[in-house]
Amino acid sequence: MEIYKSESFMVQHSEEQLLLRCKKSLHSEEFRAGLTKALQYAREHQIKKWLLDLREIGKLSEADETWVQVQLFPQIMIHLGMKNYVAVVMDERCYANMVDESGLLGLKSYNSFIIINTFYQLEEAASWLEGKHPNYV
Repeated sequence: MEIYKSESFMVQHSEEQLLLRCKKSLHSEEFRAGLTKALQYAREHQIKKWLLDLREIGKLSEADETWVQVQLFPQIMIHLGMKNYVAVVMDERCYANMVDESGLLGLKSYNSFIIINTFYQLEEAASWLEGKHPNYV
C-alpha cells in the first residue's frame, strides 16, 4: 500500500513493515515529508518495522541524518514505544566504507526503543526485520 510518493522519496506498507525508498536525486523536503507521513501511518497502525533503502543515493546528507536522529527517532520512541526495528540499506561501497571506519558492530545500534542495523543487500535487511536473520535482537 502506497503511503507517500514524490519525485525523490516513496513510502509503502507491506507485511507489517514500512518500506522507505530514496531515489537518485533525494530532496530533503520530500524525504522529511515522507518520513512524517510514515510516522503518522505507523502510529495509526502500530507498525514497528522500518526498512530504509538508501542504495540509489549511497547515504543521507548530514542534515537529513541529523533530522532523523533529532526529530524522527524521538517521535518513534514517544508514540510507538519499545522495540522498533530499523533496517538501513545502503550501496555496497558506502557499506564497506562504514565497516572500515566503524567495524561491523558500529553498523548496529540498540536501545530498548529503536534497534538499528545496516545492510547492503535488501533481502538480508528484509530477512532481519522478519526475525529470520541470526543477528536479530
